[in-house]
Amino acid sequence: MKSTIFLTLFLSMLSVFADDEKVLTTNISNVTVFLSGAQVERTGNMYLNAGNYDIVIQDLPTSINPNTIQVTGKGNVTVLSVENRINYLKSQQKPKSILMLEDSLELLRNQVNFQNAMMAVYTNEEAMILANKEIGGENSGVDINSLKANADFYRVRLTDIKTKQLEIGIKLANLSKTLNRIQMQLNELNAKQSQPTGEIIIRVIANVAGNASFVTRYIVQNAGWAPMYDIRATDFGNPVKLTFKAGIYQNTGEDWNKVKITLSTSNPNQSSSKPELSPWYIYYNNYSPQVKTKSESDSRMNRSAMAESANTGGAYDEEKAFESAVIYTTVTEYPINFEYVIDLPYDVESNGKARIVQVQEHELPALYQYFAAPKLDADAFLLARITGWEKFNLLPGESNVFFQDTYVGKSYIDPMKASDTLEVSLGRDKSISIKRDMIKDFTSDKFIGTSRKVTKGWEITIRNNKSKEIDIVVEDQFPITTNKEIEIEQLEASGGIVDENTGKVTWNLKIKPYETKKLIIKYSVKFPKEQSIVVY
Repeated sequence: MKSTIFLTLFLSMLSVFADDEKVLTTNISNVTVFLSGAQVERTGNMYLNAGNYDIVIQDLPTSINPNTIQVTGKGNVTVLSVENRINYLKSQQKPKSILMLEDSLELLRNQVNFQNAMMAVYTNEEAMILANKEIGGENSGVDINSLKANADFYRVRLTDIKTKQLEIGIKLANLSKTLNRIQMQLNELNAKQSQPTGEIIIRVIANVAGNASFVTRYIVQNAGWAPMYDIRATDFGNPVKLTFKAGIYQNTGEDWNKVKITLSTSNPNQSSSKPELSPWYIYYNNYSPQVKTKSESDSRMNRSAMAESANTGGAYDEEKAFESAVIYTTVTEYPINFEYVIDLPYDVESNGKARIVQVQEHELPALYQYFAAPKLDADAFLLARITGWEKFNLLPGESNVFFQDTYVGKSYIDPMKASDTLEVSLGRDKSISIKRDMIKDFTSDKFIGTSRKVTKGWEITIRNNKSKEIDIVVEDQFPITTNKEIEIEQLEASGGIVDENTGKVTWNLKIKPYETKKLIIKYSVKFPKEQSIVVY
């Protein structure tokens, strides 16, 4: 009796998910990716007779923010309400990565079965040969020629069988390793795949029979994008090419296949409410400024329309250079953010790995100049001082730096800290030799009464081994102090510009081809002799 009641209740529960509902098949058409989170747009069509319906969209992520769900469309339909729920009885559809692994696993198992079958064939043949190895009968002797012929046969055939068995054993061992690795990966993916799915229920009234098209938008977490850059310089006097790229990632549980992507610089997870200052009371040994903000944030849900597809028709031209994807990007500026609409279909799998998308390219004027701080490093560094970058509303991000089509390293673009000139290091130039040597005849360390005085002198030698004149900035430093007992005297700086606050000495030099220039920096430090100070 109890079993019957339980079965009835279970079937009733299933009917909540299935009986009076119509499943709407949808496809992802557009995705707006925020710096954190993403808005997914799904579209689908369905024929409805007149009446009331619960339209269900299945196989959705469970991380949908229910406050962000929007439903629009066309048709003689009235939307009564929109809800979302978690379906624990239905797992997510298998993504392409799992299906590919399952196919590979099946193929490997077939290969293992084939190799095992061949091993059995050779083992049975070996047993048959060994079972029939007697030569001659009980009453007859053994013919020498027959014995030799049979021995040759056994040796050749058994050697061949053993060789085949060894080869099969090696193949089975390799197949087993590969099969185990794929099985472990598949187990991990299936563990995630066995999670419940999200569903959206749209309650509607169809006034008359007819077709209805539905557009559903919602925001999910576990997605976003990060800005990154390529900076390419070619030679002195040429502009620098700045390529703005986006690393798009998502781990929402659903793959984005062949979708149009819009990148937004806004962040719906960050509060958009203005801060409110509370009274600031000061007490003894207490400093307690407080900022009060509202806990709820408003999500920006509007997105720009996609740009019209560029016309790429025409005859195939073998001499034509590759096109860049940036020509398909349209930038829209809003009062509080930017959107980059990319009119190309992209696949972004739900695996957390970044999909790199080119967004924009700019050619910017640059002044090339060398820099050296021989106290820290004996090499000269070529710098590109880029101007005009501030009008492109760049975001902070890492950059890959290339000079003359050769990768030279990484840099970081931080528009919040940069001035009107963006400085990028293009690497070391070994054709400029720099030395920083102590002037031994000048350097001294002696006691004067109750004080100790250390005097240092350094000679910096810069030689330009290039065939053209160079501009180079050389930096060194005087020591500085805030202790009144320590006296520092700046003795010589060879005409360098001295920053009294930091002690930094800067020389701006022009050095002709194969020319050598020398700079001198001298200083002394006087302090009580019972104290210990390292002066270098």
